[in-house]
Amino acid sequence: MANIQCNSFLRRFAALLLAILCLLPALAFADDDTAALFAQRASELQTPAGAAIAAGRYELRTGNSAYFPYISPGVIPFDEQAETPLPAPEGTFTSDDDSVVIVSEDGLMTAKAAGETTVRWQSPEGEKSIVVAVSDDYISEIAKNYVYVLNREYYSVARERLPKYNQYAKWYYRKKKEVGWCSVFTIYCANAAGFDPLEEKDIDPEADYTDLFFREGQVGNQYDGFNKLGRFVGVPKPGYTVIYVDMSKAYLTTHIGSVVEVEDRGGGLYAVTTVEGNMSNTVKRYTYLYDSNASNHQITTDTRKHLQENMATLPESEHTDPLCQYELHTDHWSVFGFGATW
Repeated sequence: MANIQCNSFLRRFAALLLAILCLLPALAFADDDTAALFAQRASELQTPAGAAIAAGRYELRTGNSAYFPYISPGVIPFDEQAETPLPAPEGTFTSDDDSVVIVSEDGLMTAKAAGETTVRWQSPEGEKSIVVAVSDDYISEIAKNYVYVLNREYYSVARERLPKYNQYAKWYYRKKKEVGWCSVFTIYCANAAGFDPLEEKDIDPEADYTDLFFREGQVGNQYDGFNKLGRFVGVPKPGYTVIYVDMSKAYLTTHIGSVVEVEDRGGGLYAVTTVEGNMSNTVKRYTYLYDSNASNHQITTDTRKHLQENMATLPESEHTDPLCQYELHTDHWSVFGFGATW
């Protein structure tokens, strides 16, 4: 009887081993396909200037400035700007309507008022032009750069598992320190977008911060900074940070990520896409449904018992991007709120 049971076990084990061996080539093929898709997305990603050239149109937030796309130096990290030479193009720049956009001799465009005009560059090689639209509702230049950097980092890391002391922690701490790095990732990307993040202790309540990121490695300090300035909100926008609450433990600031896309579905419901560092030791991209009617952004430590669940999975028919995760982070997180970075 023992021999029969042993033989039966061996047969089942052999069948399982054969199934695994047959599956391995398919898994390797799938991994190769995924790696190729990451590489393709990385190569196709365009800077804001590059995207404007491709579209023939540049959207500029009122009061913001940007170089004429054809001469743009690109997205320069804040800590490298002092050593980066500014464009010195030959030729002349003109705006068809200076009341909407003015342009300097070196090609820096500044949005003056809502509207649309054409900015032209008469270079030795001929004329180049681009339509520039101006609105108070457009995303800021720093936020555009931030979204670009977030996507660049996601596609370049390609979900590779990173050590705790990775390129982001190394840049931030300047010495070996193995800690959670979700907040550090947002600081790194803000600097790479051309912004000098602010320390919470340096907040000036009277200042009008056009763009705002915090140099705080603790998620709770990130929340404190936005909250002190009335910029912790319940509605997402691209370029905003997002802080999650752990409903099972009532940790109001358990993790921070960043919003890269928002689709308003009406009635207070949004499809939100984020890029987040230190998720399973890598950089991940998520898309989920967020219900702003159940916003938690006004909750305080004294009223945390009123926390509401506000995240849901998109219908399976909308799971169209193989590089995006559609499952929720966990079954016990909710959106605490969004840091209004612009």
